[in-house]
Amino acid sequence: MRIMQIGGQTARKHLPVRITLRTGRIPERSAAALRWAAILSLLFSHTAQSVRVSDGFGTGLGAHFNPLNVDIHVGDTVRWSWADGVHSVVSGNGSTGIANGIFNSGVHSGPYAFSHTFPSVGTFPYFCAVHRTADFAGNVFGIWPSVRVTAAPPEPSLLLSNFNADAYTDYLLFSPSTRRTAIWYLNGNTLQSGAYGPTLPPGWAVVALADFNQNGTPDYVLYNATSRQTAVWFLNNATFVSGNIGPTLPAGWKLIAAADINLDNKPDYVLFNPTTRQSAVWYLNGTAFINGALGPTLPAGWTLVDVRDFDSNNHSDYVLFNASTGQTAIWYLNGSTVVGGAYGPALPMGWTLKGAADFNSDTKPDYVLFEASTRRTAIWYLNGLTLLSGALGPTLPASF
Repeated sequence: MRIMQIGGQTARKHLPVRITLRTGRIPERSAAALRWAAILSLLFSHTAQSVRVSDGFGTGLGAHFNPLNVDIHVGDTVRWSWADGVHSVVSGNGSTGIANGIFNSGVHSGPYAFSHTFPSVGTFPYFCAVHRTADFAGNVFGIWPSVRVTAAPPEPSLLLSNFNADAYTDYLLFSPSTRRTAIWYLNGNTLQSGAYGPTLPPGWAVVALADFNQNGTPDYVLYNATSRQTAVWFLNNATFVSGNIGPTLPAGWKLIAAADINLDNKPDYVLFNPTTRQSAVWYLNGTAFINGALGPTLPAGWTLVDVRDFDSNNHSDYVLFNASTGQTAIWYLNGSTVVGGAYGPALPMGWTLKGAADFNSDTKPDYVLFEASTRRTAIWYLNGLTLLSGALGPTLPASF
């Protein structure tokens, strides 16, 4: 298995590395950083669906919820509010008045608001305990209100690189259904224009970007999940020039990124095994496999998202994300060896980390975030691991 090939010797196994700072503690954030964290948390907070609770005076409807039913995705939040009157929001059977304990606002006089986030798929009926036996929704509309939660749509394939050599990072989108690629040219967080790239053959996906032929523009790194074969398509901006087959991955491993790990000016493969949480580096000469080395093993709950140089020492570092907590972290590397680590800013609920790249031309990587429910993207501008500011980026189409 090539994952173990290191110049003809068996790779030594790395012990798990704890995500700790070089100083052994998390530094206190500055007041400015804390203010930005609060502002960005509001700016990028998960979008809530709103339901208005009304006594219905003068409407002929009686007390009611508006809208009656709400359709959301897993992880979304519903917010109920009433300006006056006395109401409650109780999950359970409105016909019998039996609560199921999933959410309960308690009885409150207006103005009041109550929110609940839904972590799982299902239909969640609810009622107002004050008006259930009077003229609330069940008698007026013949049905009880509910929140209907479906699985979030799959996240898009979003990769980052500078395709038109204008000093700004661009988006590369890939549609698994049509196999089309598209490049969105950005100026910071603003979409300037777009162009279709080459369409991939059946069974293949674009999984990474790097300049393999050293012509100053990124090339596509392709992967076939059935054969586990890789390939490189050489591009001139959005135009396909030629292609070459790369090495085949062992079963269970994912290709996360292509980056120059050994500083020979040639991209290498960075691999991750989600089952064992082991990482590895395959050193390449063009598309030819030379040898490999095992990298650090990630702690439980963490995944490897991207590889970028965060400490400006020309060595690529691991960008990690914990989907359960929203926490990010950087593992500083020297080749395939981890030499230190630090926590980055935590993401708001509902957002995932898609990658890192320099979006404001300060030579320092920034975070790219994605919200599945709205398909919005966002840029978090960083100074190392310090959050400076943020801005919403373009919203991705449903076709990608």
